[in-house]
Amino acid sequence: MSLYQIHKRELFVTSDKYVAAAFLSFLALMGAGCALWSVFPKDSSAVAVVNDCEISVDAFHERTRNIHRAKSMAPSEGVPPEIDIEGIVREMINDRLIIQEAYRVSLDEDPLFADRINRHITNSSVARLRKEEVIDKIMAGDKEIREYFDTHYEEIRVRQIFSKDRKKAEDALMLLKDGEAFSEVAKSKSEWQGKGGGDLGFIKRGKMEDAFDEAAFALKKGETSDIVQTSTGFHIIKMEERRAASDEMFEARKKKIRKKLLREKEKKRSDDYVADLKTRADIRIDTELLYSLDAAGETDDTDAVVARVNGAPISVGEVIQETGQKSSHGRRSQCKRQQESKEVNQEAIDRLMLYLLVQQEAKKKNYMDDALFAEAVRKYKDSLLLSFYKEKIVLPRAIPTEEELSRYYETHKDNFRKDHEVCFSKMLFSSLDTAEEALRELNKGADFEFLASEKAFGSPGRRANVWVPLGRLSPEIREGIKDLAVGGISNVICEESKYSIIKLKGKRGGEPEEFARVSDVVKQVVVKENFDKWLQEYLNELRKVSAIHINKRLLNELAASPE
Repeated sequence: MSLYQIHKRELFVTSDKYVAAAFLSFLALMGAGCALWSVFPKDSSAVAVVNDCEISVDAFHERTRNIHRAKSMAPSEGVPPEIDIEGIVREMINDRLIIQEAYRVSLDEDPLFADRINRHITNSSVARLRKEEVIDKIMAGDKEIREYFDTHYEEIRVRQIFSKDRKKAEDALMLLKDGEAFSEVAKSKSEWQGKGGGDLGFIKRGKMEDAFDEAAFALKKGETSDIVQTSTGFHIIKMEERRAASDEMFEARKKKIRKKLLREKEKKRSDDYVADLKTRADIRIDTELLYSLDAAGETDDTDAVVARVNGAPISVGEVIQETGQKSSHGRRSQCKRQQESKEVNQEAIDRLMLYLLVQQEAKKKNYMDDALFAEAVRKYKDSLLLSFYKEKIVLPRAIPTEEELSRYYETHKDNFRKDHEVCFSKMLFSSLDTAEEALRELNKGADFEFLASEKAFGSPGRRANVWVPLGRLSPEIREGIKDLAVGGISNVICEESKYSIIKLKGKRGGEPEEFARVSDVVKQVVVKENFDKWLQEYLNELRKVSAIHINKRLLNELAASPE
């Protein structure tokens, strides 16, 4: 089942009213106390309370599991010893402070926020509907899997007589009916001999065309088919042996077969469900308007209604967006555009009607009345508010001026230096003794390139003027040449089971990049630093005006006896 995906918009929007509201919120809360460690009832399951809002131990465990998933670790119900319990609780308190502040400055009333929440509820409702009406109503049992395996994984040995001409195939069939041996007729009449006598060997379903498979696998041992037509020509088939697949193969293919059967059933159930929705729906399409839409998407009225599904409108603009049509597609012949537009627009309206039908059906279920569903929406809402606060209130203050960027670059030039590059010759040796002997000769004045050609088993090395970034070299090579002057020769360098000696021919780089070349990188760094600084300042102020209580007893229990 396709889900209606609405294009997401980025949030980087600034608004002075939100920043001002945040400041006023701090003033309104001045005077509130902050108690870090408090006495909780023994039966309390809260790890902390932030302005009367509890952070439950279940939420704490969920956070730790998410940390494990982010690190590609197996999900864990407990808290591993390396987990920083107090650090996690501190982060959860910070998140709760920001979410509460976001509500206080009315970020939840932002139209974009409301739109995102509504779309999330719609998409989650559609997913829930799909699970209830499709996924939960299909299954593939062991018996069905075995039957599929026995049918599709058995092998049969067949012979064939093949001709591209039907008359020749009919003549061959007549000879078989007169009693001539299949192999002899194949040798004299077939245009494909195979191993002799038309032997194809053992085949599985799917190796040949469907018409061939259907005829061949329907035969009993020793039977011969009538003429079978495929895209390549005409076949007469004889089935000589049937061989079942092994139980070992069944066990190896069982999981794959189950997935295949479930996919097929899911598609059929989904198609049937949508077809039923369509039969019960009131669908009206303005076909004249639909087919008049230019293939380039040019129209004067994108708000015009092109269809209605149970009264809900679908606009011309939605059709254009669904087809991805843009007026900038370029000039094409009018005939070509007209030819394309009808089919493209019909496919688009079909998809839009499907999306709308499924959404309407999901809405009827009132999933928000379900406690678990509503809780999942609440968590998403909190997460979105957290992002909104950072993007609408903190981020605008983190954007640096050009002067600030220039000043940062001047004081941090060492962070923006060009990579060092080197060019060198290198000789390789298979043993340490041979390498040390060569080094002794080099120290006595032997020519590096000549000695490399005489004693090294590898190439004398890189040709002159081939520059290599220092970072691409192995740690052993970098260490071996770091103090070499140009023209210098290294000591013996051990790399795994090989030994090398290097002559440094050139070294360059390391000077600071020009500001213009790294300004984007500088901006990213400064924005990140400013963002972290301002976020921490906001959190510090929020902590000053908030009542925060941490359940030290429970945290100690979590540290001592993780679940």
